[in-house]
Amino acid sequence: MKKLFTLVAVALASLATLQAQDEVPASNWTKKNVSGINLSQTSLSNWAAGGENSVSWNIYLNSIANYKKDKWSWDNGLVADFGQTYTSSNKWQKSVDKLNLNTKAGYALSKHWNAALLLDFLTQFDKGYKSAASRAAGDKYISKFLSPGYVTLSFGADYKPNQNFSLLLSPVTGKLTIVGDDYLSSIGAYGVTPGKHLLAELGASLVANYNTNLTKDISLVSKLTLFTAYNHNFGNVDVNWDLMLNFKVNKYITANFTTNLVYDDDIKSASGGPKVQLRQMLGLGAVYTF
Repeated sequence: MKKLFTLVAVALASLATLQAQDEVPASNWTKKNVSGINLSQTSLSNWAAGGENSVSWNIYLNSIANYKKDKWSWDNGLVADFGQTYTSSNKWQKSVDKLNLNTKAGYALSKHWNAALLLDFLTQFDKGYKSAASRAAGDKYISKFLSPGYVTLSFGADYKPNQNFSLLLSPVTGKLTIVGDDYLSSIGAYGVTPGKHLLAELGASLVANYNTNLTKDISLVSKLTLFTAYNHNFGNVDVNWDLMLNFKVNKYITANFTTNLVYDDDIKSASGGPKVQLRQMLGLGAVYTF
């Protein structure tokens, strides 16, 4: 339950921040908060084709609070998502785990271009294992809170042709990979030198955000981040792409499809080399927008 309490605390902190911002003239702020829970269940009895009973859930919160006045802008975002899947053979295993906060300050240079400074933080809430079977066998975890954690600071030119799209081009980006756990640090997880807790890289990055309503009842949210380091394997591009499609059934019920694609040559697969990581999730649940 600790992870759930942490997620609720993050949500409450976000709401408190947004409430405090109400003291600023409303016309200067654009705010949107979407929170919900998805559930799915499979029950089998004497099923000739085989299979096993399963239950899955995830709870999420997506918040934005963007401020604009004269030539100054300030965009803030929070994504918190955690979920688990239960099967009769493997018991509970987490299926999604993400905490991402970002803030971007900009100053208008022209109608669509800003000078911008972006700070981004990405980690997860709970321990992760290669599989439920490996956890049951007593194998060590492969990730946990702040292992890894990523802090990225970018300065560059931000192209914003409308409220739905932004593209930050940064020739000066500092990326800090954190592996706070002593065990994961000792094995050199996530690219750190064995025994070290930090990996600092200087490079260039591109961050593209797109948020729009495709139809009255279908919305799309996408965030693509590309990064290549000057001081470490320059030309190898780290990729992180999140995409969510929401399908509105009625005021409180939605179906959503989410994908997360990751490629990082500092993260080795079981076969020894870096691989493209892909997670997909389709859910139906309750949603609350405020």
